[in-house]
Amino acid sequence: MKNHYYTKSEIQKLIREGDNRSYSGRFERLRFLLSIENQSSFPTPALAFEYYEEARLCWYVGSFVAAIAMAQLAFEELLRSHHRVVKGVNGRLSCSTKVDQASFSNLIDEAINSNWISEEEANLLHNLRKNLRNPYVHTKDIKVNNKGKPDLKRSNFSVEYLKIKAPEVIGSDVENEAKEAIQLLITLFPEMSSRCGGL
Repeated sequence: MKNHYYTKSEIQKLIREGDNRSYSGRFERLRFLLSIENQSSFPTPALAFEYYEEARLCWYVGSFVAAIAMAQLAFEELLRSHHRVVKGVNGRLSCSTKVDQASFSNLIDEAINSNWISEEEANLLHNLRKNLRNPYVHTKDIKVNNKGKPDLKRSNFSVEYLKIKAPEVIGSDVENEAKEAIQLLITLFPEMSSRCGGL
């Protein structure tokens, strides 16, 4: 099969066509972002902020799995940065794990134990981790029930694929999951970050 080399005008045409096809979705996603976003600036660690911005961009362009993963990464880096300052370089959490080796779950638990976040906020972050992010980044094989039928209620590679490509089959979709993750990010991240002055 011979490669086709695109001219500049062909590439520009493809971009315009893609923009026209995706315009309404991007418009609605940006409208949603602007409706929940506080326009005030807030202090935050540099890397955590880059992840925050990238999560927003992924949502806007319709990269929903990436938006979920980046939202989780933004929170994880915010928590890790905070604990690095509090515990020091090579510091350890109360569970004895080094800050830089701690899981997102460890970082959440440490934040609640140190009264930096509330129990409700910890539950929201654990939900982001367990129910939104983990199914996509830790995909599992299909479980079969005792009657030999696949269990489509349990997370597996097939369920996650259907959420992306045919959500009507299982009544669940990645876009709504991404919306939940982004809403949490936009509302909670600035508040948490402001509590520690961006450190």
